[in-house]
Amino acid sequence: MSYRRRISTPAALPVQRAGLQQDGSPGPVGAGPYSTGGGGTVLEHRYGAVLLSHLLTGTPVPGLGDAVTPVRIRFQARSISRVDDIVVVGTAPNKAEVAVSIGVRRQPRLVPSEADSVKLIGDFLHVAGARRGLVDSGRWKLALAVVPSCVPAQQLKTLAEVASAAGSWTEFQDRLRRPGSVQAAVRNRLTQVEAIVASLIPEPSSQAARETWRLLSALHLIEMRLEGADCTDRTYSVERLRAVTPQRSNDAAHALFAHLAEQVGAYAPGGAVVDLPRLHADLQGLDCFAPARLPFPADAAPAPAAATRTPRPSRRRGARMRWKARLLSEAAHQPQVHDGTVVVVDDCWTLAFDTESGHQRWGKKAGGGHSAVVAGGACFASDPLGHARAWDLFTGQRSAPLRLRMQDGLAAVSEGILFAAHPTTGLSAYDVASKAVLWSGAGDQLQVAAAPRAHGGTVFAVMDAPSTRARVPQVLAAFEALSGRTLWCWSSGSCAIVHWSAGGQVLVAVLDTPDRERQLVALDRASGALLWRQVLTGEAAAAPVHAGTAIHLTTRCGRALAWDAQSGHLLWDVQVARRINTAPMVADDGVYIAAFAPGRLVVLEPHSGNELWRKSAGGAFTTTPFMAGDRIWAGDRTGVLHAWDPRTRRTAAQLPVRWSEEGRGQPAVEDRMMFVSTCSGWLQAWELP
Repeated sequence: MSYRRRISTPAALPVQRAGLQQDGSPGPVGAGPYSTGGGGTVLEHRYGAVLLSHLLTGTPVPGLGDAVTPVRIRFQARSISRVDDIVVVGTAPNKAEVAVSIGVRRQPRLVPSEADSVKLIGDFLHVAGARRGLVDSGRWKLALAVVPSCVPAQQLKTLAEVASAAGSWTEFQDRLRRPGSVQAAVRNRLTQVEAIVASLIPEPSSQAARETWRLLSALHLIEMRLEGADCTDRTYSVERLRAVTPQRSNDAAHALFAHLAEQVGAYAPGGAVVDLPRLHADLQGLDCFAPARLPFPADAAPAPAAATRTPRPSRRRGARMRWKARLLSEAAHQPQVHDGTVVVVDDCWTLAFDTESGHQRWGKKAGGGHSAVVAGGACFASDPLGHARAWDLFTGQRSAPLRLRMQDGLAAVSEGILFAAHPTTGLSAYDVASKAVLWSGAGDQLQVAAAPRAHGGTVFAVMDAPSTRARVPQVLAAFEALSGRTLWCWSSGSCAIVHWSAGGQVLVAVLDTPDRERQLVALDRASGALLWRQVLTGEAAAAPVHAGTAIHLTTRCGRALAWDAQSGHLLWDVQVARRINTAPMVADDGVYIAAFAPGRLVVLEPHSGNELWRKSAGGAFTTTPFMAGDRIWAGDRTGVLHAWDPRTRRTAAQLPVRWSEEGRGQPAVEDRMMFVSTCSGWLQAWELP
């Protein structure tokens, strides 16, 4: 799957994707997504077409769950999963989302001497560790797709079945000791996998054995029967696709499957996110495609594709597109604006554009796929050795290594100070203007687990003990921003810190207890003393929001709640919708909540929680409401940005920007200009009324 795109920059920016060299020749096996340990792209295209047939017909996907309906497929999903070939997301009967990360390999050897096997196991370990709560609960699954003749994978399957049946590592060991439990070849495969795991983690061999069991207990094997004489998967797919073809014929279903395989060739290089509306739109006009809920071509002429997707932007409503620029892929972060420069992180590339013209100033391989950290006319990221570097916003010129270490994703800027963390040096502070390191090594033996946050002269961080896999309690820590002096540390005990935020008086955190109870705790911002603790009846949709003397929170079961920040007294609790996925926006005139199901904007009175007004929309909202110009904006999953006038309470605009809910973040706004990264691979600049 060759994929090369050149960006119009002063110096052309080559892109290396999907295991290809920069000259377009095939790269080494295991060099990128879809590496198969014996390669070729036909198998991957066919397997992708099988998955699209499940999405198109709403039938269960192996590895995702028999009761789960697939709703979204992402190809080469490195931004949400290190197992970066395919991620399939579905909806369970209780409306919860379930995902499976699928690594596609033809015949992996699964030995320490094979680089692709080491990378594959390492990626599985990363996902299992980073999403441990979801993996343990069964909401995020791991799968390896191979051909049936792959003997090492079949041995791995046997081990995975034994591990999943054992409730603990000790029981897993006991089962293996039983005479005749597994064959000698299977035991040897376990030794090989443990050796790979041991080479990837710094812990002792006993810990490597435990991590191997955790990985095996969450792993599923998928057999791809798509080659040679055994094309069973293709036959079943064609049978499924008959339901969405004219006259429900086999010939049309066969042609539709071939077209889906071609579509995978277009989707995969750009890391496309494909849901049912997009797939329907891309299949419109084919003679072999006629879903039951669309007009049959013989009965009614199909509507133009643009009309079926989103309305055309209206100049009468005031917002107009000033310019657009091509990005590298369809999965870029939402942009940031600094000093007349729009900064976009697209995979491992950081791109800079002029705000007025949209001309691309530069593009550099930096940032590691995390949000850009910008301050003082420079963009900060780490180099391959873990040293912090600064790229000039206007020229893209890279500085010499700064006198501190940082890891991408563990840095933030506040009031001209860069707070950066690295596993070996701890948390450090760097004054951007004077280019001086203020302090380093804060946190002693603890490791920063997420980007720190500074507020009012204090920097806060969630920290783990050196061995996070041992389930050592997490710690919330506060440091003096200018000196690095530790102000306080608060241990969460056996609970996991899911969300947290700091306000003027308190720091609030959402915890998950070992018995899966959810709690909201408030700490005194100055001393770290526990002020109060409340039990939550639902899963928090996002981090708590501080507004004056109140704490606001939304839950995924559709409730909006507010507490007094000091006493923890519940001010109000309102059922707003069936499901909410985002945090509220709290203003003086109301609490603005964008609901997912049903899709609507609901505005509550801040003090009482009484509903002031609501507006319905065609799609489910996936972004937190935000203020741009004199309008309230929110994006839905159909790719439309909606705007409302809070004074007249009327819909003010609907911009068909092809918004991506995977885009991470929200549009950037500066001087009545809004900048949006779209799921069709464009950066758009909109002039607001």
